[in-house]
Amino acid sequence: MKTPSLLLILDGFDPSYVEIASPPHLDALRHHSSFALVEAVLPTVTNVNHAAIITGQFPERTGIASNFRFDPNTGRGEFIESSEALRCPTVLESIAARGGKTALLTSKRKLLRFLGRGAHFAVAAEEPPREFVQRLGTPPPIYSDRIDDWTLRALLHLVRTEHPDVVYCTTTDYVTHRWPPDAGEAIAYVRGIDQRIGELLELAHDYRIVITADHGMRAKTRAVDLVAALAAAGIRATFVPPIKDRYVVHHQNMGGSGYVFLHSGSVKHARTVLARLPGVLAVEERETAAQLFRLPLDAIGDLFVLADEATVFAPSGVFSDIVTPVSLRSHGSQHERTVPMWGAGVDVRSARWNLDASRLLGLVPEERT
Repeated sequence: MKTPSLLLILDGFDPSYVEIASPPHLDALRHHSSFALVEAVLPTVTNVNHAAIITGQFPERTGIASNFRFDPNTGRGEFIESSEALRCPTVLESIAARGGKTALLTSKRKLLRFLGRGAHFAVAAEEPPREFVQRLGTPPPIYSDRIDDWTLRALLHLVRTEHPDVVYCTTTDYVTHRWPPDAGEAIAYVRGIDQRIGELLELAHDYRIVITADHGMRAKTRAVDLVAALAAAGIRATFVPPIKDRYVVHHQNMGGSGYVFLHSGSVKHARTVLARLPGVLAVEERETAAQLFRLPLDAIGDLFVLADEATVFAPSGVFSDIVTPVSLRSHGSQHERTVPMWGAGVDVRSARWNLDASRLLGLVPEERT
């Protein structure tokens, strides 16, 4: 490639964190380079948006509609942690096929297996290569406000020593799940990230760089058990929260959207029951949800349920009541769709979606079908 490209995804980086922390390097990019507020795809969870960004395609093409896949025929589910689940090529794969040198860096181990197809260099802070530990030291635990600093230092080291043609790097959202934007810990974290970005901009001055987020983050005060509500109406169902993954300390597998697979009762009756619940913003049948949100028809439930800004849906049986007060920070709903995007050496002002990052960098065709 004539001009190398770098995509940096700041996990859970809601715009409010930037507004309050006022990070100097990101602010300079906003005022002197290019900036836009764009939309994440629904559901606003990690796998769905990373699959979209790294391919430049909507979920209807990637086949990824959740962090977790449920098979209604067997009644079993599994975490989506393998690149085999992706139905279209990643930008790393495409560039590698053309002879380019590619790299993937992530704080979470699961994303290395999920997104790593086509990566010549693959580094996860949660499971670091020996040579990076020797160079940078042992990374902090995954549930730490310092692990992303290790990931960004690994990024700097790789750019300096290997200068890949295309780099995809992502952090984790432990901090934004744990602390609100005005907390001292959150402000310190954002400014620390910003410091590394400043070093990156200086080091990778010949790169075209896009920085964005996979989703935002909101405080939640109410949890609703959809399965219990349906059971009270005589309907058996399985609820699959798209946010469900192994990192339960982050969010307790409670997010603002979910898929309902019915085992008894009619879709119409179930939809009526759920639509009446406190905190439920919308309930869409499978075909309508697939059309509205560009989701893969074969990967979603009979119903797709969206919560209001203050509500999450709880896995069945977590609480004794159908509606329960909670206090946590989470995502998954349409209220976490707005995310920031910055460009260095590339104008991002035409972007509408976070997945437009790959298009703006010239890594996927202009038109998506």
